[in-house]
Amino acid sequence: MCGIAGYCLDPKHYARVSVSDLAGQMLYDIEHRGTHATGSAWINPKTGKRVISKAPVSASKFVPKAGKTLCAGASTAILHTRYATQGSPTIAGNNHPIPRGRIVLTHNGHINNDTELFKQLGVPRVAQVDSEAVSALVAFSKRKPWEYLTEVQGTASLAWIEQGDSRTLHLARVNSSPLFIAQASTGSLFYGSTQETVENGAIMTDCELDWIHEASEGEYFKVKDGRVTDYYTFTPTKYEPYSWYRSYAPAYQTDLDYYGSNYKSRRATKYADKWWEHYGDEAVDF
Repeated sequence: MCGIAGYCLDPKHYARVSVSDLAGQMLYDIEHRGTHATGSAWINPKTGKRVISKAPVSASKFVPKAGKTLCAGASTAILHTRYATQGSPTIAGNNHPIPRGRIVLTHNGHINNDTELFKQLGVPRVAQVDSEAVSALVAFSKRKPWEYLTEVQGTASLAWIEQGDSRTLHLARVNSSPLFIAQASTGSLFYGSTQETVENGAIMTDCELDWIHEASEGEYFKVKDGRVTDYYTFTPTKYEPYSWYRSYAPAYQTDLDYYGSNYKSRRATKYADKWWEHYGDEAVDF
């Protein structure tokens, strides 16, 4: 179980909002869903580059450390708290948000067919976490989101943003993992893994909510400047609970068992320390 949250603010509303306070409160609200790592991402409106900040710590440690740099200048941002199931949190590439291609994505859930998705796409795996397969699928598929998301096997609620577009947010619920979306009277939009998260988003920005929607499985939303501009439904692959666990648990009890004694190799660690340079992103480091 992980937690996702974030916002897409109306431009006029954004001018009155402390985004660092908003993002911090949203991370606190989903901290109970994962304390192994915490992260945030947004698009720099001046450069169009992704800004990604994450660390293998709980939100209670991450938010005070980030301070006013948290989502600084971001009218749209995606947030994540991680409960690690595949891939050590000590390797930055395993933690969210996860960049591939021109996008950066957060995921709550577990992908059963991550290896198959990488083979299908014909792109290399950078880290170990299963969520990276969805990030690669979103980044490199030639089809529309409501078409390629049918290929995801497992549980997933997703949020992603794209380099060069600081005002647009993409949301989708595939299977099982919860996703709440709320529209504010100011025109802004909040989302999160819990209803409390979106309600607190309104409180933090001093506005009322027009509606709250608990997304159904197989729903995709494109949001710009706080308004849903595109909406599509799709039929997710049928989810088989615990199928991934039944596949791995008999043989692999820990990350060390799964990846072998060299899974934190010098090469992997060196790459993880410099992962943002590979993508040409900006990094907010601790």
